[in-house]
Amino acid sequence: MDFSKKIINWYKNNYRDLPWRKTKNPYYILVSEFMLQQTKVSQVIKYYYNFIKEFSSIKKLSEADEKYVLKKWEGLGYYSRARNLHSFAKELIKKKDNFPKSYKHLIKYKGIGPYTASAIASICFNERIPSLDGNACRVFSRYLGIDKNITSEKTKNVLRDIIVKMMKTCKVPGIFNQAIMDLGSIICTYKNPKCYFCPIKNSCFAAKNRVVDKFPVKIGKKYCIIERFFYYIILYDHKKNICIHKRSKNDIWKGLYEFPLIELKNNLHSHEEIIKTVWKKFNLIFNTVIYKIKHKLTHQNLSIQFLNCEIFQEKDKLIKKNEFFFIPHNKIKDYPFPRPIILFLKHNKNMI
Repeated sequence: MDFSKKIINWYKNNYRDLPWRKTKNPYYILVSEFMLQQTKVSQVIKYYYNFIKEFSSIKKLSEADEKYVLKKWEGLGYYSRARNLHSFAKELIKKKDNFPKSYKHLIKYKGIGPYTASAIASICFNERIPSLDGNACRVFSRYLGIDKNITSEKTKNVLRDIIVKMMKTCKVPGIFNQAIMDLGSIICTYKNPKCYFCPIKNSCFAAKNRVVDKFPVKIGKKYCIIERFFYYIILYDHKKNICIHKRSKNDIWKGLYEFPLIELKNNLHSHEEIIKTVWKKFNLIFNTVIYKIKHKLTHQNLSIQFLNCEIFQEKDKLIKKNEFFFIPHNKIKDYPFPRPIILFLKHNKNMI
């Protein structure tokens, strides 16, 4: 029995029962693949159901306001995925195009990389093309004994060429790719792989040579962790409306909303330092620190404090100068916020 038959037979009896595997609708598969990028399957399932329920078609997604799309994505992180998915829907509807049915057409759209394009092309349109996610790279590097840096595009291209030949007789490339994903997730795990239960252990290079822990070979980039200090201003007007604004910087929180922010390179240690900084930045009167939180991003550590302040200057001047606006207290739940602010609002439930 060849490689593809072995893993497909294993998959039929051991596959993960996931909601997006119960459909061949390419839009639904696309949503799941966008959500699964850099996110655990267990976390995605609830978001997938809610998103599909709210935006049941590409047309409905294209017609939605960005704020509403981001609100439905809120808490899932990596918000550029939601913006790219929304952009894809709008572009497709605007051009009056059908859903792209091949890898070469899918890859042209922003946010759709080689893995996502190949997953959709193989699962929905039966294109014989390998999907190389982290699980697949691990499985094949061990099976084939690939001792080159698996994170490099050069190695991945070589690997793709090999896998295409392995898929040559496979009639269900979508099932093949999903079987590899599940094999990596269930059996060929990064730590403590369950080689004894693996359907391809007898022909696996790493298993036969007892060097499973040596693969995959990864030589990643080294990043310097940046320390950042955020001071969010909690500010009400006389009607108890709260001040927020929309982030426009091209970063991971672009399009989300937040309170007025003071970002510094160093921490403020004293009450007096905070008073002077808040006054200098916004002409506001600082009262107290009402919440503190530390938030870790991929290459950043954020130390965040939420400051209770009062308006000294006229409200209209504050709004015009800084593009802030005030919203009614009971409307705050309608806006998408970064996770640290979500946690702050949950801690201060009277604000929601």
